[in-house]
Amino acid sequence: MIKQYLNRTQRLFVFFLSAAVLVAACSKNNDGPSDPPEEEEEEEVVDGISGDLTEVSFQAGESYDVVGDIFVPEGASVTIPAGVTLEFQEGPNGEAWFLEVFGSLYILGEENDRVVLTPSEELLASSKNQGIGQLWGGIIGTNTAGDLVIQYADILHAGGTVREENAMAQAATGGGGELSAGDASYALYYVREDGQRQDGIFVLTHSHIAFTPDDAIRINGGTILFTYNRFEVTGGTGGDAVNIKAGSSGDFAYNFFYNLATNGLKSADTGPGVSGALETNFYNNTIINSGYRRAEPGRGAGLNYESDAYGKVYNNLLVNNRFGLRFVSGEDEPRVEEIGYGYNWYYGAVQSILDEVYPTDATASVGLIGNDPRAPIPTTDIVGGPGENDPEFVNFDPSTFVFSGNGSIATDPLRSNIEPIPDGADFHLSAGSPALTGGFTDFGPVHENYVSLDGQLTFTPPAPSEFFGAFGTN
Repeated sequence: MIKQYLNRTQRLFVFFLSAAVLVAACSKNNDGPSDPPEEEEEEEVVDGISGDLTEVSFQAGESYDVVGDIFVPEGASVTIPAGVTLEFQEGPNGEAWFLEVFGSLYILGEENDRVVLTPSEELLASSKNQGIGQLWGGIIGTNTAGDLVIQYADILHAGGTVREENAMAQAATGGGGELSAGDASYALYYVREDGQRQDGIFVLTHSHIAFTPDDAIRINGGTILFTYNRFEVTGGTGGDAVNIKAGSSGDFAYNFFYNLATNGLKSADTGPGVSGALETNFYNNTIINSGYRRAEPGRGAGLNYESDAYGKVYNNLLVNNRFGLRFVSGEDEPRVEEIGYGYNWYYGAVQSILDEVYPTDATASVGLIGNDPRAPIPTTDIVGGPGENDPEFVNFDPSTFVFSGNGSIATDPLRSNIEPIPDGADFHLSAGSPALTGGFTDFGPVHENYVSLDGQLTFTPPAPSEFFGAFGTN
């Protein structure tokens, strides 16, 4: 049950009103006449929270209706403790409310006591819910933001429509605004624009991001650590789960991705961040049934490096994706010589998938791997024929994957499927899985530690594992 809360002014009003009633009751015992009590002017009590979050005393385990845009002021710090639910209501004119971060925000759920950010039950049951979010705004880290730390949180059905007054349409998010009024937003956004502050960390761990209309997360610079997260049904006819831009550096490991419109992880040295330093490690991630809702031909790899990006990409498990690891060719190519890659496991239910593990001239998505002498096909990758190299999940059969239409990636890339993870699916590897061994572990992280500005939180990136993908055995 969602509880309703009063702000400080409203609580004081209720206190003084109660005191007045008590005094009036006591006066009835006096013998002399008394003047009639003056009528108190009633103050409207507004249910829910909006505005400055430093004025909200979040209590662990409580639920709060969000009835307007909420924000963390510049220079301030707000912590949302374990068990809190923020339920975003629809605005009186259909507005989607945003959480805008101008200071530091710490969402600190716990393993068995998660923080939940979700739309109202009314919105979920409405015709607005088409399975790809847009039911509330998102969490928007601006140029003045410090840390953005999120752990054990569920961020669901975000990506609502941007309004003129939102930070996403203002210079606060980079340049003239990352988006314009009327655009669908991202579930999470973080920016470190060139010429602005560069300190602080963006950490997302043990969290669930699901149902978004475009990129689930857009990162324009910063020190980034993403580990042990679950991404599900992100993007309508486009959008990456995690779109990493110029000025970013960090580690992305043990994340699980299911049914994405385009890429799971993409690095491109473009955007308002500081250019020339986009180093991102992608290791031990699992990406399944993804890349088919991207409308443009030739787009939609599981993992993607382009536009001067570089890093290490090992031990990933890619199952039935539209394309495999892609190094973009041409003017937008990455720093090929500075990318360490190989030891990635590929499974395809049909030959059309396997033909594009390394994108060829069969589609518009020709990549560098296998097509450029600087990027040979790794002998350490695991690739077989249709239905071979089954990673043997505990409870998920990848051989049941089917296309719409004629089943050809080259001529029928767009799938309308926005189905979530099947009930009961378990993507851990079975005890006898061939994917439990063979991974590469002789490399280190981009950053040894990720430390919050106040020094109170330290996150250490996990070491790579010999198994492929995000999960070993149970």
